[in-house]
Amino acid sequence: MRFSEIVCELRAKKGLSREKLAKKIGVSPDVIAAWEEGAQYPDQEHLLLLARAFKVRISDLVNEDRELMLKVIDGTETQETVIMAGLSVLLVICTGALVGIQHVDADLVGTASRVTEVLLVVGFAALAFMRRTPNARRAAAFRDAIEAAEGSEQGLLKVTAGRNTRLVIAQFVLGAIIALTLIVLLGVLMPESQLPWVML
Repeated sequence: MRFSEIVCELRAKKGLSREKLAKKIGVSPDVIAAWEEGAQYPDQEHLLLLARAFKVRISDLVNEDRELMLKVIDGTETQETVIMAGLSVLLVICTGALVGIQHVDADLVGTASRVTEVLLVVGFAALAFMRRTPNARRAAAFRDAIEAAEGSEQGLLKVTAGRNTRLVIAQFVLGAIIALTLIVLLGVLMPESQLPWVML
């Protein structure tokens, strides 16, 4: 990434060692080395401190990598959307199967419920894992960098920096489907609770 080269160039131009720069912005020299080697990417706070230390704008540090950042963000959000879509389909199938089994053979409901619970745990674990992968953390850092470079003049729109609007809408719709299906599923699995129907 060009960011790492820019940090190296600016540090050399200012005559700062890694240790001096690290002290200026409150990190260890190893963190500076990781940024310069492209192994890590700073968060918004450290980007701001870097820009101040070098007397440049944040956009001067990150804009040359913007296209790559957007690709990483888009790829990560696409993967997350695919997992959410799979989870939605799984939930709808499980809910339909449980409702059908309940009317056909009440004895199988217990077994079907356990299978459904296992499938749901696996699905939600996959989604949680996806959000904690190194690539997902990198995409979050890139999104923060783009937001910081764009500045605060955009107000609420700033939080969507680097996001594909279609993926955001798809994730919202899939999240609503997952929530509603979970409510129905809870009603099927625990009919005595009456809780899901109160939530609706």
